Amino acid sequence: MIHIMQEQPLVVGSLVRMARTCGKPGCHCVDSPKHRHVSLYLAVRDRGKRRMICIPKELERDVSLWVDAYKETSRLMDVLSQGCLARISAAKR
Repeated sequence: MIHIMQEQPLVVGSLVRMARTCGKPGCHCVDSPKHRHVSLYLAVRDRGKRRMICIPKELERDVSLWVDAYKETSRLMDVLSQGCLARISAAKR
């Protein structure tokens, strides 16, 4: 786990693909819902409020890796926690 945290940035959030209209007059997205602009967004909590951050195409791979690093770190924390709970149970016997 320390290796992940030292070498791989992480972000607590999830990725969502959303289709939006841009609002530009004459754009094809205004006329047809199936022609909306699809972008990747990062859903995060910031000071207790949900924020959606649009991720530029050139950062999509990096941010996806950061979210994956968070998920793996979270999974490892669960493993560590279960091990500690097992120690508590064993000590009580």
